[in-house]
Amino acid sequence: MESKEKSIARSLLDIPVTEPETAVVQVTRLGLSITLREIPYNKLTALRGTEDADLHYMLASCVSPNFKDKAWYQDHMGCPTPVDALKKLLRPGEVRAILRQCDTLNGYGPGAVITLEEEPDVLQDMAVGAALEDLEKN
Repeated sequence: MESKEKSIARSLLDIPVTEPETAVVQVTRLGLSITLREIPYNKLTALRGTEDADLHYMLASCVSPNFKDKAWYQDHMGCPTPVDALKKLLRPGEVRAILRQCDTLNGYGPGAVITLEEEPDVLQDMAVGAALEDLEKN
């Protein structure tokens, strides 16, 4: 008979490795589409406690457009760093909305983690409810 530890390790080995998820958000005021991607946990934790952590989180998640391009932030926007250019470009509410999508990609959205103490039908209802709530927000 297999021990509990071996059983848990075996179930972890069965978790499929997937490509990072992506999502596109639109900043309607600017007519700007931003493509975001899921980022690794170690990169996420490294951003904690840094100055302007929210904007650094957004920069780390952003695939397109390339806000880190020196031609954009320095030459076009006249700012010394990409963070300063984003402060100049985006409103605080727009940053919060973009970060909500980043959080969802990284598993911090509703329904991403659920307890297993409930009955299976209740779990399914909770997951569907969370997904519908998430759709209504977007």
